[in-house]
Amino acid sequence: MTKTLVIVESPAKARKIGSFLGSQFTVKASVGHIRDLPRKSLGVDLQTFAPTYEINEDKKATVADLRKLSKTHDRIVIATDLDREGEAIGWHIKAALNLSEGQYERVAYGEITESAIRKAMAAPRKLDMDQVAAQEARRVLDRLIGYLVSPALSDQAGKTLSAGRVQSVAVRLVVDREREIQNFQPQTFYGVGLQLNAYPEVKAGLVLKPWAEDGEHLWDRRDAEQFCGDQTVTLIKKDTKTVKVKPRPPFTTVTMQGVAGKRFGLTAAEVMQAAQKLFDNGHITYHRTDNPNLSDEGYELLRSHLEYNGHDTNPSRPTYPAKADAQEAHEAIRPTDPARTQAGDSQAERDVYSLIRERALCVALPFGEDAKTQFVFESQGRYADLAGTARPAHYVAQGKVIQVSGWRRHAVIESVTEKDKPLPDLQKGQNYDGVVKAEEKQTKPPGRYTEHALVKTLEAAGIGRPATYAAILENIKARLYVVPEKKGGKKAETYFVPGDDGYYIVDALKNMTFLGYKYTQSVEKTLDEVAKGNKGYINIVRPMYQQLRQDIDERLDAYSLVETEDCPKCGESVIQKQKRRKGGKLNVFWVHKNPDHATPCGITFLNDQDGVPAIPEPTKTTACPVCSEPLIRRKNDRGYYWTHEDRKQGDACGTKFFPDEDGTPIVPEKPKTAPCAKCGDTLTRRYSKKTEKYLWVHTKKKPECGSFFVDDEDGVPAIALEGD
Repeated sequence: MTKTLVIVESPAKARKIGSFLGSQFTVKASVGHIRDLPRKSLGVDLQTFAPTYEINEDKKATVADLRKLSKTHDRIVIATDLDREGEAIGWHIKAALNLSEGQYERVAYGEITESAIRKAMAAPRKLDMDQVAAQEARRVLDRLIGYLVSPALSDQAGKTLSAGRVQSVAVRLVVDREREIQNFQPQTFYGVGLQLNAYPEVKAGLVLKPWAEDGEHLWDRRDAEQFCGDQTVTLIKKDTKTVKVKPRPPFTTVTMQGVAGKRFGLTAAEVMQAAQKLFDNGHITYHRTDNPNLSDEGYELLRSHLEYNGHDTNPSRPTYPAKADAQEAHEAIRPTDPARTQAGDSQAERDVYSLIRERALCVALPFGEDAKTQFVFESQGRYADLAGTARPAHYVAQGKVIQVSGWRRHAVIESVTEKDKPLPDLQKGQNYDGVVKAEEKQTKPPGRYTEHALVKTLEAAGIGRPATYAAILENIKARLYVVPEKKGGKKAETYFVPGDDGYYIVDALKNMTFLGYKYTQSVEKTLDEVAKGNKGYINIVRPMYQQLRQDIDERLDAYSLVETEDCPKCGESVIQKQKRRKGGKLNVFWVHKNPDHATPCGITFLNDQDGVPAIPEPTKTTACPVCSEPLIRRKNDRGYYWTHEDRKQGDACGTKFFPDEDGTPIVPEKPKTAPCAKCGDTLTRRYSKKTEKYLWVHTKKKPECGSFFVDDEDGVPAIALEGD
């Protein structure tokens, strides 16, 4: 009997799929990517642009295990996710296991249910190398920018900064918006409205055209006040019609992130983590999608569940427009079993599942129906328009009455709070008395980006792909290129403001081609063409590399932003640099802008003193009081100390560090030792800064007496021993 090895990405997915297949199937997980470009080098040949891959250090054992299993199974099935990244992971698995074209099969599925898995296993194919090429091109482009632009930017800036093909554009959006807000000048304008005397609930707004250009307001008070006062108007149009109210579309990746974030206070990354676990455990369909439409099969599954539970449904599947560059490779997100009311191990998973389920079920419920009424009133008076022609003014009132709630009655998590706004039964052609008033208003600046608004803007502009947004946002937040701020109380949303380094990166890279919104969009379109087989890998990588090299040489502008001063010793220009130590503390110092000036100056590094360069204290040296070899005086956060110029000499000397006393090295007092009264092991007397007391410590990590610490009593170990 044939033995089949099925390889998926995650252990949870492996367990779930394994439960559907028989004993002749072994389902194993690669645990994500198993190969990647090298961590410590570019990994791309700049002549041929061929990438070099290596097995990730933490995946070597996994690969070894999969190789062994591949030799003991007759059939090998690669069952990774059905998007480009999943296709690329599958290709790396094939390469790492040294499989030929005839030694593997590729299956894809949009949900982890028994029927979907068995259907996929019955329809194997080969890896789609066009999709693999598109994903490889994306990875190489990101690596070229990261490894070529980031070092050049950091070198000019004097501190470690990171550039990314999509992340830098995301930062630019936040910086551009913040500057737009800072430069915004509010303008006063006037709104004009009519209210009927006998029917005060009827409030109608002035139709601005032809008294204002399209999209403009009445900026001059006099233009607004000409309409004001008592007026008699005629109802010239009365239109009432029934309007179908379509359910909200089922979730795409981006809309799921936005709604879940707003409803439950989750970040995009947290939403994606929850959705990934729900998918891996078979609760929802594939969650990385830009398609807002359900499949026919998925829709009928939802309808059947609703009808079984006594609900009316819509027999025809509603359709929703996708964005222009949507791949629509698989359906919108829905539950795999709508009868399951709850799913997930964590609260985030349960919340996200409930949201997905409600949104999907509402799609299959009947449309709502609203009766919408429009009144158009015409004034008897005449007013000069922009061209100077006297015209009657028109005022429009809108009314609405909910006739059929439809799907809206079942929306609980995303409840619909619309209220009726009925209009009275006025007669067309009848005159009505009223009063027209002008209200002074002010234009408002654009709002700062929330996480969802930023993701939505990136998607609308065709920048990046939905599956990558969560990781990009986490990256720019972690680096403090954008800083989340919460305003407006407990339930307030979090908004992004640029960090100092965010401003710096955008200003330094602003003239580089890859930071352009349209250019980044064009790259995504080209990647789509590669995925379709219309363009080759080299057709996108080579031109972008050439453009990148030219931009680094001619358009990178970080020097103009860096802090510069004159050297306090030689007068030449010096620039400020920053370097973060291992413990996280920022070390600020100055170096000559032209490194050749350091030699005649005699100073390589200058200290930073309140933001200006300062000549460092002369280096003091002396002979070691123990071994007579040279010592050098150094300084750290706790003050001065001495150490050997040749650090290896510290081991030979027996003393690595010497306290400083008025500029002189002092031989440190050797710690007291004594035998443990209980086990005879050596104890060393130590001082604890935490307790501000002395104590005795065993030299052995696991002393026979079982008591690692011993109390100190007048400089000797206490008789009573206490355990840690």
